[in-house]
Amino acid sequence: MPLEIDASNTAIRCDMCHQIIREKPLVVKTCCNNKPMTFCSSKCYQEWMREWLKKQEQMKQRQQKNARKLL
Repeated sequence: MPLEIDASNTAIRCDMCHQIIREKPLVVKTCCNNKPMTFCSSKCYQEWMREWLKKQEQMKQRQQKNARKLL
């Protein structure tokens, strides 16, 4: 699961909607991303989280399918 990081306002743009961040950003780091993701609002964060979880599920299903082929 993603981990929220407390960060100062060093980011310039939201990684989801690419708007300029004027307030304190939401900064999140996952085990899969080498760099923290920066969001302007919880709406952008929730949208990204939905997509990220969907991708994680798809990867998990592919791994299970490939494991069955090997057996």
